[in-house]
Amino acid sequence: MSRFGRRTFLGSSAGVAAGVAASGALAEGSASPAGATEGATRALRDAGVLAGPSGPLRAGELTVNGAVGPVGVDPDDCSFAWTLRAAGREVQQTAYRIVVRRADPGHGGVVWDSGAVDSARQAFVAFGGPQLAADAAFEWTVQARGYGDRWGPVSGPARFTTALRPGDWQGQWLRPAGASEQPDRVTYLRTEVTPPAGALSRVTAYVAAAHTYRLFVDGDAVDAWPSFCYPDEQYARAVDLTGKLAGGRRSAVGVLHRWYGAGKGRPVSAPGLLVQLSLWYAGGRHVVLGSDAGWREQPAEWLPSPQRNSTSCDYVEWVDGRASPDGWAAAGYDDRAWVPATVIGPAGSAPFTRTYPQRTSIAEHLVEPVSVRTLATGSVVVDFGAVYPARPRVRFAAGRAGRTVPMHVGYLLDPDGQVSTVHGTQETNLSFSYVMGDGAQTFEAFTYLGFRYLQIDDPGVAIGAGDVAAIARHAAMPAVPMATFATGNRMLDAVWKLNARSCLYCTHEQFVDTPTREKAQFLWDAANESEAVMRTYGEQNLSWQGLRDVARGQARFWPDGRVNVVYPYGFGARDIPTFTERYPEWLWRYYLSTGDKATAVGHYTSVTKVAEYLWAARQGHTGLLYGLADTPEGDPTYGYDQNVAADTVSNVLAVNAFNRVAQVAALAGDLGGVPTWQGRATQLAGVINALLRRPDGVYVDGLEASGAPSTHASQEANALALAYGVVPSAGVRDVGAYVASLGVDVGPNHGLELLRALAAAGRPADIVRILTDTSAPGWARILAQGGTFTWETWSPSDLIGDSMSHGWGSSALVAMQETLLGVSLMEPNPDGTVRVLVAPPSGGLSQASGSLPTVAGPVAVSWQRRAGGMALDLSVPTNASALVHLPATAPSHVREGGISAGRAPGVAVYSVAGGVAVLYVGSGSYRFTSA
Repeated sequence: MSRFGRRTFLGSSAGVAAGVAASGALAEGSASPAGATEGATRALRDAGVLAGPSGPLRAGELTVNGAVGPVGVDPDDCSFAWTLRAAGREVQQTAYRIVVRRADPGHGGVVWDSGAVDSARQAFVAFGGPQLAADAAFEWTVQARGYGDRWGPVSGPARFTTALRPGDWQGQWLRPAGASEQPDRVTYLRTEVTPPAGALSRVTAYVAAAHTYRLFVDGDAVDAWPSFCYPDEQYARAVDLTGKLAGGRRSAVGVLHRWYGAGKGRPVSAPGLLVQLSLWYAGGRHVVLGSDAGWREQPAEWLPSPQRNSTSCDYVEWVDGRASPDGWAAAGYDDRAWVPATVIGPAGSAPFTRTYPQRTSIAEHLVEPVSVRTLATGSVVVDFGAVYPARPRVRFAAGRAGRTVPMHVGYLLDPDGQVSTVHGTQETNLSFSYVMGDGAQTFEAFTYLGFRYLQIDDPGVAIGAGDVAAIARHAAMPAVPMATFATGNRMLDAVWKLNARSCLYCTHEQFVDTPTREKAQFLWDAANESEAVMRTYGEQNLSWQGLRDVARGQARFWPDGRVNVVYPYGFGARDIPTFTERYPEWLWRYYLSTGDKATAVGHYTSVTKVAEYLWAARQGHTGLLYGLADTPEGDPTYGYDQNVAADTVSNVLAVNAFNRVAQVAALAGDLGGVPTWQGRATQLAGVINALLRRPDGVYVDGLEASGAPSTHASQEANALALAYGVVPSAGVRDVGAYVASLGVDVGPNHGLELLRALAAAGRPADIVRILTDTSAPGWARILAQGGTFTWETWSPSDLIGDSMSHGWGSSALVAMQETLLGVSLMEPNPDGTVRVLVAPPSGGLSQASGSLPTVAGPVAVSWQRRAGGMALDLSVPTNASALVHLPATAPSHVREGGISAGRAPGVAVYSVAGGVAVLYVGSGSYRFTSA
């Protein structure tokens, strides 16, 4: 703040109030320092007196529903976002103006002009005009205003295309392989179309299918992989085919369709396919072509086969290459031997009673092998260097018709160099079988599996590195820079990379626990993976979809407020109470990462039902909740007492759930809900602290039915009590010491909570030790044992099929960001603008640098500890702000750019107490030093 700015600001009534709030309002150890300084922050920002000289605000990187130029936006659920750039510091948007225009020929014109809206919001800005047309192309621009009523330039235009509403479908639902009784049906369907002559300006395909499909136009693959769903919640995808079809030219449209019954990650649904082509001409003409009785089908070359396991219920792929219809997706193919497709009826026909636009998509990329070896047996073993969820592809230069080539994938090698079919298989048949045709040909699996190695037995031809590939896949991530993390500690940095790739490769049609065994969106797994990919890749839409799935599962199966442990799910209602308790936490972390208030508030009724269900488990004679404990199902319990009637972990999770519901109640404006759920959280925490602690303050695992306390005090109970703020401040040090003394004595699913517990106790050195110790259970030992993906347990067992590709342990990287890099996301401002806490750790590392994505842009930090102080480089994106903690004993000991921090533009010193200086920092780049 300049001297003139400080004097002018503090001379105003707003300045006096802000000055009082800023001078010592932050007490050391305050549970919510941000709340204590909110009034000061808002007053300083709104007055604009922290800002230095700046240029105009330039809006860019425009997105709709979290995506760049999306096709298939729900016309009734459309929101806008942009990033901002400007020279200078403490640059804030004070208003925006959005203009949306119809872009289809003959339908041009402005459909919404927001006018100047006085708001700093730059993400999840809802469309506010008249109802958007379905199947329509739009362009939009945004203009931002900064301080002093200075408007920046209008952004370049961005495009989006809306999806169909349920009543807009003209195509007919088809039932592929309608006469088949096979439990796994892979079917080719095709038609040929000749659009009317004329120049096409836009072509969009809308496709819904159960369970999955690949779409082809004139032989080219153009789309694939819808999310799994129930038929009354049917997802519909949209894909831009502009340039693929031409007026007056005959083209082939083909679908390779698969339906394969119920699995843990998919409901049984029914075989179904619905396609609609929308053709817009340069002159404004609109033509619609849809799936109908003219489509023809033929069984594909996949043969009847057994299931891989009883959990994912995928099928082993036995493929007869001789039956592959070469050229089937090209115009002019002779399909007279094919049969007409079975028509179910128009959109809305049972069981496909409703469609919903799908926001997510799958990104695939080729992974080349790092080695190809031919064993003495003639088998070829391919190593892709790491575990990937992928579809194997093998090219045979010269096949002989009828020759059968067995293949299998896996995670480990046996001592003789073969890919193991015994170890690391996750109780899953990982084999393939391919029957050759004559000549050059390629085998390509339909469905992905997790694997590192591929073995091809008796191929009959030479196989080289150029003949094999893994088609790896994950959910498409936003077009933003991914997070970074570097400390100079090689093992710590390697653990970061392990977690970053593991969370990414557990994102598919839904989040999955593992890409091999179950492929199911278990809630706890999904919540951990979601938090990790949001913090690493800026992911939004798969998390949004996952939360909606949770609410849908509750509505479908659990009127008492529970949620399904997996959704979608092929085997009906199933709950695990602690997974239900995790739902409000997931919702809150989504809100912190995105600022998407509408979604958070939209789930308020659902999470309130969860809280009411939990409170109903309370028994008055103790005040604790009963009957909510986990059941181990063969997994390690790390000594946790399974015989208690009221267990500590589920009670602690309930405290957190009540607190999170209270916070969502505040967002929803439910003034009665806030004190209700805060009060119940406080009440239950008090009972936990009264009944479930030993005299030394350590928590036992619960109460037995007799009322006697458990004799066991697990790390899980104590770590969660710390992580979720149940431990009284006077007991934090002792409980932290106890947790640290146990090393890693929880499963990977609780790894984030363990690290957050140590952070809450002020033990960053123990976090570094735990993350880098190769001799004890943990992430470093996975790496030391050759792992490239986080595991389901620290010591996977082949006897129960433990997974060596399990994403729930990857959320440890969030704690690494929060504590070791020292960057945490705070609750967004009421206008949705980003706030971060930057607090480098008090020990454990001498330096760290990195970045993380936010809706405002990346936050970048680099700090180095030095004798008696610290140097910190910080970059805060435009329209965001940070609260910074630095070691110092007096305001004069903190400098920025060579001058006292209190005199630096964009900086306000809130307090210096307990050896810590607390600063407000606006947008811009800074160089702090403290002594």
